[in-house]
Amino acid sequence: MSMIYTTVHHPDVDQNLAWFEIKDDKIYPAEKHPDGPGQEPWFEIRGNKIYSTENYPYGKSGIQLFEIRLDSIYTTSFHPGGANNFPWFEIR
Repeated sequence: MSMIYTTVHHPDVDQNLAWFEIKDDKIYPAEKHPDGPGQEPWFEIRGNKIYSTENYPYGKSGIQLFEIRLDSIYTTSFHPGGANNFPWFEIR
């Protein structure tokens, strides 16, 4: 099991918060997420792309919101915050 942590580049929160948990290519909100831990996955990993699921509460499902580059996660142009050249999250 891996955790996804916020980085200094995330615009809304402090860095180094374990916001998400990865289980079997699904991403769940973790205890440190503002919405609390979740039992249903918000995102699905397909290759190096991260798509929203029907459980994602802030938009439509099936949208590629993030891209994984090495151990960092970047927003895409489909993300409400737009594409960003700085990683919002880090996988550990």
